[in-house]
Amino acid sequence: MAPSPAPSPSALSAATPGWLDRHEPRGAPWAALSVLASDDLDETREQIARIYKPHDLSVVGARQRVRARMHHRALGPSVSLNRLAHGAAVRIDPDRLDDFFLVQMPLAGEAAVWHQNARHNCAAGHATVISPQDTVRMEWSGSCDQFMLRIDRQRLMHVAAAISGQETAAALRLAPQLDLRRGSGAHWWQLMHYLAALLQPGGDHPSSGLHTAMLEDHVLAMLLRVAWAPATVSRAPASATLPRLRQLEDHIEAHLDQPLTVADLARAIHSSVRLVQQLFARERGTTPMAHIRRLRLERVRHDLMHPGAETRVLQTAARWGFDHPGRFAAAYQQAYGESPSTTLARSQ
Repeated sequence: MAPSPAPSPSALSAATPGWLDRHEPRGAPWAALSVLASDDLDETREQIARIYKPHDLSVVGARQRVRARMHHRALGPSVSLNRLAHGAAVRIDPDRLDDFFLVQMPLAGEAAVWHQNARHNCAAGHATVISPQDTVRMEWSGSCDQFMLRIDRQRLMHVAAAISGQETAAALRLAPQLDLRRGSGAHWWQLMHYLAALLQPGGDHPSSGLHTAMLEDHVLAMLLRVAWAPATVSRAPASATLPRLRQLEDHIEAHLDQPLTVADLARAIHSSVRLVQQLFARERGTTPMAHIRRLRLERVRHDLMHPGAETRVLQTAARWGFDHPGRFAAAYQQAYGESPSTTLARSQ
């Protein structure tokens, strides 16, 4: 059975997150995310370059003038959401992106992108994916309004290496175009709706480095799934299994108070995400993240059983990566048969 098509950007409902709504973002909450609102071409070029890179920008047509606007919000250090409209037909020539991948998803209008030795025409329902090592130039129509993800090159390469189990060549190249209406492209578009809702202006944002890192890794892994064909995953010989597992466990113990993802663990032993998952499943009967959560709960319990004058339950939980009090309390109760506040009260 063919997969159901994703909602097209050209037929968004009133419930669509503002990042993906065809209408221009307006209101006080959006003002805080505005990095550009100008009818000056030079200012437009300079402000966009602050988010992306220096580039040539020119208006197509002597009678046209830019009426540019741009909104920007970082998910974390590796991924940012951007909404950009120039308000006029423009030519854009950044040469190469160098340090980042760029995913462009028009909500209105269209863009022509010359990339990977071909011209790619992109309108609502499609996306272009620009790899950083290839030269690129673009022409946007006057009505073109795009939702875009800027993705750090090094971070994406790390995740690609974790997935494939091999060092990724510097020339990692993604498919230049995605159909957001069907197949894996539809799954990507659904993820964009989730991100757009999560990062609504004035809304909640992932509050810890742990959750941000996990969410960024999910976005990057999904992009690789829909736009990249990784090499075959390498497998360690059986004789190497236990030493590598001990290496993983030592790494986890040393970094429990820091953000940890399965991709991080794979990089720590120069292997693949799949192998890390197999090691824990085969030798420990659990998953890497469940193992990490159990150790963090143990650290919290230790701190609550040996409290200082300023020890508090929520601060102690947050120190070890638990940012959702309700979920933390339920996990603690299930693990130890009592609430964390009971443990603390008994130890004071």
